Amino acid sequence: MSSPDRSRSPRHPGRRTVLSLMLLGGAAVVAGCQVRPLYADRADGVSTNDDMRAIAVKYDRPSDDDITRILQKLRNELAFDFSGGGEALPPRFELRLFLSERESEVGIEEDQDVPAARLVSITATFTLTDLESRTVVISGTSFATASYDFSSQRFANIRALRDAEDRAAVSLAANIRTRVAAALATRGT
Repeated sequence: MSSPDRSRSPRHPGRRTVLSLMLLGGAAVVAGCQVRPLYADRADGVSTNDDMRAIAVKYDRPSDDDITRILQKLRNELAFDFSGGGEALPPRFELRLFLSERESEVGIEEDQDVPAARLVSITATFTLTDLESRTVVISGTSFATASYDFSSQRFANIRALRDAEDRAAVSLAANIRTRVAAALATRGT
């Protein structure tokens, strides 16, 4: 019996050649990226943590009391997240918030034709402004949803709605904090 001819023709590159080319191509793509810790000191020597501790969170009081309660919850979460639970620095930045809320029915109970579950959607529009230069650092929109079970008990529904709104506010705060930190980390580079 003879063994198969394993010689490679010049038209078909070997597996090692293909892998080497892929590795070099991947290295070229990654070489253009800048990866660094989010909370490290920037090129201008200022810490992102210090910038975040110097953010004042503001909102205009809307006429709707439910939105005011959610705004206050969101503001408190952001203030805690920005300061890390410690003392805030004198404000160098201002974060302005505007909220809107929508509630929709998710599931319908077939026997009674009433909603069995509802979904709360909260949208936050925010703008972070540098108070010294009056320039906008970042602006954007973030949203969060939370569901809750709807029952025949009125006060249970009120409490479940508030809990869902609070969960959505915590989720919004985490999203906004991350986006603000990323914007501040790339500032001054």
